[in-house]
Amino acid sequence: MASELTLECLAIGSLPCDNLDKAMEIVERDFANIPFWPQLTNISKKEDMIAQFSDDMSSFCSISFPKFIELIKKTKPRYAKGHITGPHTLSFRVKSDNLVDVLTQKALWQIKCIKEANPHTIPIIFIDEPSLSTPNGRNATEMIKFVSDKIKESGAISGVHCCADCNWNIAIDAGVDIISFDAYTYAPQADFKKFLARGGKIAWGIVPTKDKKAIEDANLEDMIQIFENGVKNLTKMGIDEKIIIENSLITPSCGAGSLSEELARKAMDLTKQLSDNRKALWHLNLQ
Repeated sequence: MASELTLECLAIGSLPCDNLDKAMEIVERDFANIPFWPQLTNISKKEDMIAQFSDDMSSFCSISFPKFIELIKKTKPRYAKGHITGPHTLSFRVKSDNLVDVLTQKALWQIKCIKEANPHTIPIIFIDEPSLSTPNGRNATEMIKFVSDKIKESGAISGVHCCADCNWNIAIDAGVDIISFDAYTYAPQADFKKFLARGGKIAWGIVPTKDKKAIEDANLEDMIQIFENGVKNLTKMGIDEKIIIENSLITPSCGAGSLSEELARKAMDLTKQLSDNRKALWHLNLQ
């Protein structure tokens, strides 16, 4: 993956908007470089992460995906982020012998649509695994690896997101490109040195979205400090700070669907501000 991703911001998925235009305005304003497909359950229950991926392909034709594709056609971004519910998480809710194959096809369908919207846009597909905190280790690794490999074979970038405390070595062993975690709450322990050495990227979920009081009180200075503390923790594992920062992205800690629209906007704005701040400092240090 190119260094052009260094310290870019991206979002996890859900927004509380009850109006599609408002949601897409947030996506375009704060995530112009990596627009994301928002999940809008206040508009349609079909946008719920379980409903979207336990149904047939018509779930993708719900209200937000066509607008996401229109945005890619209009702005022609270098990257665009889609998502699927992870096979490990969905296996707790849906019993199916071909679950992994179906999820893989839904990931590949998104990749196809993004590339058709603009051939020069590189799709990023996140595998959302909130249940990774209670894994069946070997099966979880095998399922995620299968989906991730197919995503990468299709010319896209694979990521895994979990906002709980989990064993991140599962995702590392599965060979994903990006690991996204709640860095506001957790300091994960995993073999990130091996992960970064092979070109992996860390998406730091710095801006809180799971705690209403936390985002109400959040400010840019505190977010900067949390990021700096996270980087320092990784340097204690013997990882060079330059390598960490070069391979870092900035995100909210999780989706913002449970917040008020006002607080969700604040979280998205703070994510962009933190990304802009760190990028400016990084470029200054390179001079």
